[in-house]
Amino acid sequence: MNILLVTDLYPLFENEAGIPLTVKDFALGFEKEGCTVKVFRPNFMLNVFLRGRKLYRNGKYADKGSNIQIFNKNFLFPFRRNSVIRACKKYFKDEKFDVILAHMPSGILCADIISKAWNIPMLGAVHASDIKVLSDIKYVFFKQRMIEAYKNCKCILPRSFWLRDKIKKLIPGLEKPCEIIYSGVPIKIIEQNEKIEPKKFNSKKAKILTVSSLIKRKNINSLILAFKKLQKKYPNISLEIIGDGKLREKLEIINVKSKACAKFLGRLPKDEVFKKMRESDIFILPSKKETFGMVYMEALSSGMVVCCTKNSGIDGILKDGENGFLIKPDKKNIHKALEKILKLKPKGFEEISKNALITAKMFSYENSIKNYLEKIELFRL
Repeated sequence: MNILLVTDLYPLFENEAGIPLTVKDFALGFEKEGCTVKVFRPNFMLNVFLRGRKLYRNGKYADKGSNIQIFNKNFLFPFRRNSVIRACKKYFKDEKFDVILAHMPSGILCADIISKAWNIPMLGAVHASDIKVLSDIKYVFFKQRMIEAYKNCKCILPRSFWLRDKIKKLIPGLEKPCEIIYSGVPIKIIEQNEKIEPKKFNSKKAKILTVSSLIKRKNINSLILAFKKLQKKYPNISLEIIGDGKLREKLEIINVKSKACAKFLGRLPKDEVFKKMRESDIFILPSKKETFGMVYMEALSSGMVVCCTKNSGIDGILKDGENGFLIKPDKKNIHKALEKILKLKPKGFEEISKNALITAKMFSYENSIKNYLEKIELFRL
């Protein structure tokens, strides 16, 4: 199968700032399964600057370690039909694609133009950014175009259960099928973690961990304050924060002023993050609006007891009290959830930890690729 992936969420270089690896991981999985993948990366220049990303030159880029080619195109205006078609004719001359996969608002807007012009079936993913465009008055200019694009899709592919429910509410009467495309951790890592002794839980010395970009919607300030309140009853528990971002200095000030004694570890390599997860007991990321959150799956695969915000992230995969806990993202409820976990008996904690590993295996990276390809095969015709 020859796939055209249209998105601005595909990195041109390793560790490109502001670009997660979610979509790239899908593309690499498709290639491993025998598909040919080419990427069209449309950048609305104003949006690039507003997000603080670097603007790279137009042209072809090679994805090191694979045969995937990326074609980067910067647009001064937001995706006019003629300019999109000209770029595609230049980059994809004589190509015959079987399907177009669109990710992110720029992706769905451009993919819709290409799909109609070349008569190629399109499947459109749904991220939190798509929901923002469809619901925020600032993006009213794009809203109708986005709705028309989704209606042109053969299938809509929300990245999580809560996003599926959101888009159905925002586009009333949407008759297209909606199928979840989740992400996962490689089965090799999960199986390695299964061989490790179950976590021996001691609530008095519990190790709490979060891994996050230090930006506003991740809500780390509420976590720090909730942790401080917990310390009154559990003085020997710890909170470690992995990650960096523009709010780090502000969060460190909150930490010092509240005397919470949380530790900021900065950015760490992936293998060190997994090591920290295996050494810790509780993972919590109380984000306000999380598309999916691969870090939750990584924590589940490490056997941690995971806390995720209700109606966000992996809500739908995470079942409250079974394989983790769902919380409201305010200081009071974060404190209540953490205290609830700290009150668990060791056997109860171990049961949730085992269920976390089972869940991670069910939703492994390999299974996520098979799931996505099944949707493509089922709905592209």
